[in-house]
Amino acid sequence: MKNPFKDHPQKIGNLTSSPIMRRYAGNPILTAKDLPYEGTLVFNAGVAKFRGKYFIAPRVDLFDEKFSRPAINITTAFGCSDDGIHFTLEKEPIKVHFHGEILPWVCDARLTVLEDELYLSFCFENQHSERPGIARWRGTGTDFDAVCIDLPQQRNMILWPEKVNGYYMRLERPMVMYNDPFHIWYTKSPDLKFWGDGDLLLGVEDVPFANLKLGGGAPPIKTDRGWLLIFHAVDSDPDRMEDTMGVKDWCRRYTCGAALFDLEDPTKLIAITKQPLLVAETDYELDPAQSFVSNTIFPCGAVIMEDGKTLRIYYGSGDYSTNLAETTLDELWSVMTPASRLAERATVPFRIEEWKHYSQII
Repeated sequence: MKNPFKDHPQKIGNLTSSPIMRRYAGNPILTAKDLPYEGTLVFNAGVAKFRGKYFIAPRVDLFDEKFSRPAINITTAFGCSDDGIHFTLEKEPIKVHFHGEILPWVCDARLTVLEDELYLSFCFENQHSERPGIARWRGTGTDFDAVCIDLPQQRNMILWPEKVNGYYMRLERPMVMYNDPFHIWYTKSPDLKFWGDGDLLLGVEDVPFANLKLGGGAPPIKTDRGWLLIFHAVDSDPDRMEDTMGVKDWCRRYTCGAALFDLEDPTKLIAITKQPLLVAETDYELDPAQSFVSNTIFPCGAVIMEDGKTLRIYYGSGDYSTNLAETTLDELWSVMTPASRLAERATVPFRIEEWKHYSQII
């Protein structure tokens, strides 16, 4: 039986950033030169406001001068700021403690404030594949204690900032290597340790500028209109194939979008951006001399400012730097379209006729 996503991909075509987005004039806000220790790439930074300060947790990759694979080391930095722009990084990377050891190669972290505690959700790479986890900050330094560690293969795990109908909730993005594409899923837990009762949150077919995969970006933000999720979307096009500093035959494009979910039932999609918010366009986002991969915008943090109106989105670009862009909630609402999921449930078998119908809708 054929997979309509994989066997009949839809080419996306040209994309541009939304006019509602304003990039910070001082971008990038973090690169390798800002590290207090050795590193080559500083990107995909989780950001949260906690107890009056902005905290950041960017991924740090260390390569040799030839960018030989694999990396020499992968870690996650940790720092804070009074204004959310100028960050001071701790002198050593984050240490996630698990059963008496420090987890290796912790990366692609998100920061969530839940019940007045700061949590790190992440994946870590090891000889038995990459595994996801959630850890709680000790309150000083860079030490976090693992709350749960799960089975492979997972990325873009994000802890929901509130309980939902009595349960904790998190977003997930399983990596099914032989059955593209990848969608955004969710699971629930009574205690942050044991997780289950999972289902689909958002499918690739729901995002007109994706044909390969989706992933949660920043932890959802509660607004008066619903739960706002900033996500990344990926499309692939062989016509864009090129060799980059990090990958040969690269033809993927990562962009940033937004979706809105019901306040009472946050598994129910109610609106979405039909066009991306951010696409790699500027010199610092496309610089071939520094970018590890091209055409890559990867949001991991989003914060509502003190005025209650301004939304900041923190994103990695080219897998080498950390950047910032802003908009307002009113502007964001103006570019979102009422929507519901095209597949009402994640148990629909593959039918090419149905996929053709979906393609006409989007």
